[in-house]
Amino acid sequence: MSQSRSFSWTNANPAVARNLDVGFTVAKITTIDVTNGGSWQWVTGMTAGYVLDVDSGAITTSNGFTPLSESANFGAAISAFSNASPGVITVDDSTVAGFAIGDTIKVAALADDGAAADSLNGTYTIASLTATALTLNEATNATHSAYVSGGFVTRVSDVNGNPIPTENFARRGMTVGTTPVGAASAVMVAIVEGMESVV
Repeated sequence: MSQSRSFSWTNANPAVARNLDVGFTVAKITTIDVTNGGSWQWVTGMTAGYVLDVDSGAITTSNGFTPLSESANFGAAISAFSNASPGVITVDDSTVAGFAIGDTIKVAALADDGAAADSLNGTYTIASLTATALTLNEATNATHSAYVSGGFVTRVSDVNGNPIPTENFARRGMTVGTTPVGAASAVMVAIVEGMESVV
C-alpha cells in the first residue's frame, strides 16, 4: 500500500494555482472539479508543469502540476537584526514556525561584522511579534556586532519553559497550476499518492 492523502477546497473567483503540502514525494495526483465535472492527472515520469485532461486524453504542457520539494526549513529565515534596545529580528514569516510571546529562541548561522565582543548568534526571549518582526526582551546594542547577512531563528522553549522539539517546516507535495485547479468558485477534490510504500 502506498502513501495517500486527499484534499478538498472551494476555489476563489477567479481560480488560482495552489500548493498542496502533502508531506511526501508525489507519485500520482488527480484533481476533480466536483461542481462542473472534469478531472486532471499527473504521474511520475511526466514533465513538471504538464497535465493530462482525463476526460479528453489531451496533455497540456504548461500550467499543470509541478512537484514541490523545499529544502529543509527548521525556523524562520532572518533578513535583518537591529543593534538596538530592545533588539528586533526581521524574518520572512514568523507564523510558519509558530513563534509566540515569551518563547525562548535561538539565532544561528548569522553573519555579523565581528566588530564587537558579542555575536548576534545566541539565545533570546520574544517580547512581542508581528508576521515579520520579533522584538526581543534583550538589548543588542553596545556589545553586539552588526548584522551582515543570513541566519535563521528557531523556537527552543515556550513561555512556560517547555522544550520545543525541532521540526522541519519545509513543504513536500505539489503545486496545482491554473489548468488542473478547476473552475472559478468550484468545489475541488485532490487525491494524492506517494512514492514510498507504507507497511
